[in-house]
Amino acid sequence: MKSKKVTLTQIAKALGLSPVSVSRALADQGGISEEMKAKIVEKAAQMGYIRPRKATPPKILVLHQKPYQHDNSNFSYKVQGIEKALQQADTDYSIEFVDKEHQNSLALPYRLSKGYKFDGVIFIGRFNSDYISFIHKQIPALILYVGYSPAYDYDSVWFSFLHAGYKQCQYLIGRGHRAIGFVGNLSAYRNKEKKTGITSALEEHGLPADGALFWERDEALGSRLSGLIAEGGLPTAFICEHDFTAVELIRLLQERGIKVPEHVSILSSGNTEISALSTPPLTTMDLNIGYSCQRVVATLLSRIADPQKPAENIAVLSTFVERESVRSI
Repeated sequence: MKSKKVTLTQIAKALGLSPVSVSRALADQGGISEEMKAKIVEKAAQMGYIRPRKATPPKILVLHQKPYQHDNSNFSYKVQGIEKALQQADTDYSIEFVDKEHQNSLALPYRLSKGYKFDGVIFIGRFNSDYISFIHKQIPALILYVGYSPAYDYDSVWFSFLHAGYKQCQYLIGRGHRAIGFVGNLSAYRNKEKKTGITSALEEHGLPADGALFWERDEALGSRLSGLIAEGGLPTAFICEHDFTAVELIRLLQERGIKVPEHVSILSSGNTEISALSTPPLTTMDLNIGYSCQRVVATLLSRIADPQKPAENIAVLSTFVERESVRSI
């Protein structure tokens, strides 16, 4: 008579763990300490567990062009989110940092240079277009995460900053604001999108879009503020490209005797940890990073399964997070 197969649930019960933890340990995935992993493997062997055979998991290469640090930044959350989504999809993956020098010289990522084969590649951030084309020849299935450009014909998942700018401006108008400024990197594609959203909302309400109030985040920001304050032309609200810009702007305003939100209201994007810890806490936009990472992995796996399908451009909408940095007037 055949003995009954040992299951992950039985191993988990014997160790007082979750089946997910046991599964990850036996698949040699991250998220579990080496000590616990060894304990699980030993118990599985004692109980006679035989791992079922299955098809070879897809091999995915993840490339990012910003040095990774495990912190509370949105970049860190994106990398962690992609890794989590790849684990949930049961893929075999490798994550590498590729700096500008390697991109400009069209140097292969380390794993590719050593002969490793991959079924798909994820680019996190805005990469050199020539480098993307170069990698595309090596790995036909690719997807861009937040590095979207209308020049690309590849799958992409990014955040709709046009929608965010429109919703933020509409929110301010609904609270009586009419003179609305913007602070951020004006050359960045995401901010060109956001500017379009802001101006669209203003025009729909019959309000002028004053280009003089759309400011670059640079060393001259403080002097611009001082000039407008002296002239009495300070807007009643600013929309900032992200939370860190908003915190910097609040500091510059407070140094000049301008209180937030009593004198000027501030909105931002990102919903990073600093947005809740700011004084006052920031009204911001949550990017829904976890969901976007799931869409990246699902879209890439779909591309691998169907290489001839049309390219997809998925724009994830942000969620409004209302706090204390905006007042009604």
